Order: sequence, then C-alpha cells, then structure tokens
Amino acid sequence: MQCKDIPDDVFVTAVRDAPALSSARWRMRWQVAEELESVMGPIPENLFMAKARRLIARGLIGGCPCGCRGDWHPADECYAPGTAADRRNLDA
Repeated sequence: MQCKDIPDDVFVTAVRDAPALSSARWRMRWQVAEELESVMGPIPENLFMAKARRLIARGLIGGCPCGCRGDWHPADECYAPGTAADRRNLDA
C-alpha cells in the first residue's frame, strides 16, 4: 500500500468525521486513524502520517504534520489568518 492508494477525499472525510475536541475543531491523529481504518482497514502508521503530511502540504487539511497529536481539521474549517476560510469571512 502507498499514499496514492488512500484517496484524498476519503482521508479528508475521515478528518471531518472524527470526533472534534470539545473546545476546538481539531481532531487528534489517533481518532482520524481510527475513522480512516474503519473505512479502509488497517493502515501502517508511517503510511498514515506520510499521507497526512502530503495533504497538509497541499492545503487540503490543516494541523501539525509532526505526528505529536495531530490537531487536524479540514481546510474549510481553518480560520487562521490568510487561509481560504479566513478570506471567505472577510468577503462576507
């Protein structure tokens, strides 16, 4: 299995469907992994993190790519200055 074998939209949906922290919109990496594996079956940790890093680099999800916790969120839920969601808020 390689990164290309995990569809981008399936990974982003797993991020979206994983339970968010009550005080924020972030999802922890182990919750995202559990959600993704419920759809795709077991995924090696190194492959899971490589796919996450690629999606973060491409701007499809936001969060920390180091693997400490994740703090991941779909890009459309990101309100950090300069992001697409932030610009949408400024246009409203």
